Amino acid sequence: MPKRARPKPEYLRPEEFEAWHGLLLTGTRVVRALDDGLRAQHGISVAEFDVLITLANAPGKRLRMADLARSVALSPAGLTHLVTRLERDQLLAREVDAADRRGYHTVLTEAGEDRLNASRPVHNRIIRELLLDRLSAADKRSLGAIWKRLALRPAGDDGA
Repeated sequence: MPKRARPKPEYLRPEEFEAWHGLLLTGTRVVRALDDGLRAQHGISVAEFDVLITLANAPGKRLRMADLARSVALSPAGLTHLVTRLERDQLLAREVDAADRRGYHTVLTEAGEDRLNASRPVHNRIIRELLLDRLSAADKRSLGAIWKRLALRPAGDDGA
């Protein structure tokens, strides 16, 4: 019986691979360093920092759980577990949404804001050392514009 020809795998072109692999390696390195630094010096993970800073920047320092889930890099189930831990540590609170009693708001507490403010210097130092200080001002503007364009355009939307 003759062997079937295996389909040839599709490879990324070299410039595509460099762009993707560079993002993956840099992102992984920075997130690991942030997680290690924040845990060692402030007892919070990078995911917890992300939730705290997202709430700090939200109107009234509160967001519905669904909106918070869309704003951070966690699944809804992962966010629920994380919010439960942060609530136990009194860094945030959950309150019933007065407008829609079926939902909850996640609210940053004073203790949460204190922990966030104490940990910001470590966060910012790591971001600067591993990423920002290695770029020129023009590089930072270009990279910021690229991230904004990628984040704002839905997948499959070619801008046409």
